[in-house]
Amino acid sequence: MRVCLLFVLLLNVFTFAASCNIYPLPTFADSPEKQTLAKVRDSLLTSLLVQDSNEVFRLVNVLKNSGYDERALDNYELLQIYLMMNQYDSALVTLVREHSRYINNSYVGEMYGCSHVAPYSAFDDKLVDYANTKIDLTTNENFQKQLNRISNGTAKQEYRDFTNLMKVILKNTSLNDKHKYCDANYSWNCFDNRDSVQRVRFVEYYTFEELKDTLFFDSLIEKLIAFKNKYPESEFNPWIMKQVELNDAARESEFKRRHYYLERFYTGGLGGEYFNSPSKNNFELNVVLQYKRFILTANYGPDDDFEYCWNVLLGVDVFENKLFKIVPFVGGYNTWMAGMQFEFRPWIFEMGYDFPIGGYFSFNAKYVFKYGENSGKADDYKRHFKHRFDFGVGFHIW
Repeated sequence: MRVCLLFVLLLNVFTFAASCNIYPLPTFADSPEKQTLAKVRDSLLTSLLVQDSNEVFRLVNVLKNSGYDERALDNYELLQIYLMMNQYDSALVTLVREHSRYINNSYVGEMYGCSHVAPYSAFDDKLVDYANTKIDLTTNENFQKQLNRISNGTAKQEYRDFTNLMKVILKNTSLNDKHKYCDANYSWNCFDNRDSVQRVRFVEYYTFEELKDTLFFDSLIEKLIAFKNKYPESEFNPWIMKQVELNDAARESEFKRRHYYLERFYTGGLGGEYFNSPSKNNFELNVVLQYKRFILTANYGPDDDFEYCWNVLLGVDVFENKLFKIVPFVGGYNTWMAGMQFEFRPWIFEMGYDFPIGGYFSFNAKYVFKYGENSGKADDYKRHFKHRFDFGVGFHIW
């Protein structure tokens, strides 16, 4: 089952809300400068069609040095051009630089995928249509196909090894192009003008199965470190070390998220308990609600020696670890009670994933001091007390 999750520190961009803050981009719509650059882009398309490599990259340089930088030709388009021209080394460097900007710059944290520092070109023209027809990176499958081209191509060995590593690290990754974007929830909420709205470039996630497997992260980190050791002078090592940092953080965060109940005690929850006294055929049923250290118990316990059987108890979680829990309590109604409960819980387990819930079974022992009115004796309503020891079982979730 392939279900998307947020990768630690990497924004998974699937929705664009109306509440998103739109950052205006530098505009030069319908300006003479834009008209001039539009003609250069038309010439670039002609050169691509005839595969004139020298002219293609001359025109690329004209656009990149125009003063409008990625507003004239963005890195997505540049990556497409390198791949169309089989310039695998340059394609890989462009991809890594763009991805490094994504994972390092502040726009990773922008809500709903809004971005004001993830430049897209300001053009919707035939060059865009042609490049998207030839090189589509907006699906994971197509992105992996292009990485395969690089790893199987004529790039030097270091680059091919690095691309094989990227195929693993970015196995569930795709890129956003710059076409019209519609809110996933409201098909009418569309934006045609790239001068008005931008999204972050990458869509990344790990599957539930991957996130649940700590060995998956261990394997990724081992591969990253192995590449750095093999190529200590590689220009890709800053990206490598950032990925080590992110994957290590993801591994630790996910493990703690899923197993928080192994360490975070006194957090609260809901439970049920059953007790029986070995001396008499008396029993108790408890519904337990805990908030941090405070425990409220609804207690139902018929007792031949006392009137009434409903009581409300207040307890305090004074000690807790993975195996044991100690709770003193007081309370009652007509029958007043005080005592101490001990829990032994040999089984702690995960009950949920999307919303982690821990559960445990426990064996319980309880000492109770009771004070109240006699029960079942019409001629004797004197108050009296008794000591009682109960044993039972419980099931709790938190």
